[in-house]
Amino acid sequence: MTVWYKILPAIAIMGISSKVQAQQDAQFNLWFMNPTFINPGYAGNTQEGMFCASGYNRLELRGFDEAPVSTVVNVHGPVNVFGIRSGISVTLQNEVAGFLRAPGLNFGYAYRRDLGDGQIGIGVSLGFIGSWYANNTWKLPDGGTDPVAPSQENAGAAFDLGTGAYYSNSRWFGGVSFTHLTSPKLGVDNNARYRPTLYLTGGFTFFADSTTWMITPMLTVVSDFTQTSYNIACHAMYNKKYWAGISYRWGQTIAAMAGLEVFSGLQVAYAYEYATSRLSRFSSGTHELMLSYSFAVKTVRGAQRYKSIRYL
Repeated sequence: MTVWYKILPAIAIMGISSKVQAQQDAQFNLWFMNPTFINPGYAGNTQEGMFCASGYNRLELRGFDEAPVSTVVNVHGPVNVFGIRSGISVTLQNEVAGFLRAPGLNFGYAYRRDLGDGQIGIGVSLGFIGSWYANNTWKLPDGGTDPVAPSQENAGAAFDLGTGAYYSNSRWFGGVSFTHLTSPKLGVDNNARYRPTLYLTGGFTFFADSTTWMITPMLTVVSDFTQTSYNIACHAMYNKKYWAGISYRWGQTIAAMAGLEVFSGLQVAYAYEYATSRLSRFSSGTHELMLSYSFAVKTVRGAQRYKSIRYL
């Protein structure tokens, strides 16, 4: 086992638990399947008024000991709040990296209305993000300990706030959002801080061979105002059921993606990401899996009683 296998968890954790400020959110290649967890303005943007439940799992940099594992579970759908067309969402997330656990819970609301030939949603999300450091048994390659890493269990939580707007029609979509607007402080003695993070997303769809083939190029910009990443992607869908594509994060990774609709309402997608940096010498790559299911929510009315003045 090379020394890199030992020091990578420390590098990942130092980015979270030290004074160093870095991007905190895991960057999913399959975000476009349901971007509610990065943009609350997307809540309620479903076909035929359905609710959508999605689960994402990202196994990052396989081959390294205790490499990051990110999980996101989200449910969202359209509702009518006091006669106002709206969308709601609930997002659970957790990140595991070495001896760090970072769970979170957010509730989202979006105001929705027609705009041109599409719909726009303007939303806000609020909740908490936490951190839990397990007992640290990790050692430096020379057998010593890292003074930055906690030596005992430590847990905490902080208020988290996000906002965003998302517009889409049959041809194109675009969104802008911010996560971690409250700069939640976590970690041992609150020495870690999640920086506010900006997401710019957009893409358009054009049809080839009537409506049998749909091709969608996309662009994503993610910035915490100290560093910025750019991602370009494109996928082609056949018969609105099968799709495949490619994604490139500038100077960092390249990924192949594919998905299908197993049956009505159930979709599955997979992405394999390969580092274009020198990390590729030590890692077999990153895997992402996404499952989503769309369903209708029916309100069952209680038993109705009819009274007539004839029988009073």
